[in-house]
Amino acid sequence: MIKTNPETLTELKAVRNVMSIANNYTVSQEFIDAAYDFLMENKDNHSIRCLITKINFLEGSTVVKSFATNRTNASIDGMVITPALLTIIPHYTPSYSGGGGYSGGSSSNNNNNNNNNNNNNH
Repeated sequence: MIKTNPETLTELKAVRNVMSIANNYTVSQEFIDAAYDFLMENKDNHSIRCLITKINFLEGSTVVKSFATNRTNASIDGMVITPALLTIIPHYTPSYSGGGGYSGGSSSNNNNNNNNNNNNNH
């Protein structure tokens, strides 16, 4: 659990969001405290991006700290966290439909035939 008691709605959301990291990744209590403190330092510009094997603390789009970890929930590929928002990136499993496709360019051929027919009718 977070070492401080939340007093505002934003702090309560930040606690929930940071705890979601603990529910989906292998992290220590020290990491949880550091993540909460980081988000609360600059609520408008700090975020945390969790990937499959690492977690980045970001200031704007700049990574200021990076931690190696492992996700414990295989149904997600990542998370993006701010004090107020939590975005889960679900695990993507590509479906193989076989074959692919070949269009043959028939639309282009039809256009050329129509143009030739129009030219011959004048």
